[in-house]
Amino acid sequence: MYRLVIIFALLHANFAASAVPVLPLPAGSCSGLIPLDSPQVAGDGGGAANISLVLDFDDQSAHGAIIYFSTEGPDDDRLVAQWSLDQDGSGITIDLVRDQLVPASFIVSLTIDLNPGDSDERDLEGLQPTGNEYVPLNVVLRLLPTSGGVNYIIQGVSTPIHGFCNVL
Repeated sequence: MYRLVIIFALLHANFAASAVPVLPLPAGSCSGLIPLDSPQVAGDGGGAANISLVLDFDDQSAHGAIIYFSTEGPDDDRLVAQWSLDQDGSGITIDLVRDQLVPASFIVSLTIDLNPGDSDERDLEGLQPTGNEYVPLNVVLRLLPTSGGVNYIIQGVSTPIHGFCNVL
């Protein structure tokens, strides 16, 4: 009987330790980088792009910019354009909820202002950072906390992007 109690206690302790913790909703803010390697984003002429992103969990807002680089030309002249994720200045509101699919992670929904896609190649050189024609895009991201909630891995749910976000 004594051995049975010990075995039961060991099994129960193992199951209790393997439970996924329920983390509090993120507070404060985090900033990060999302690399974009899609030819549709960077252009057919070659290039690269990335998104810098700041998520403010307390104010439920986001700020960010897309930066385009060319792979042609001298090294000091490769920046082509910077595009704000908020072209009209109205602010980006985020909706933050617990993720039902992946325990201990969170879902962030936001609407960003994207460069409109045309069949013609857009001339991005000399483009102003804000006040341009744009197309709103609803984006859903999964935030996977790491390092005790100090860092977040960003996984696109509605778009095939991924990156990271560090708490400020």
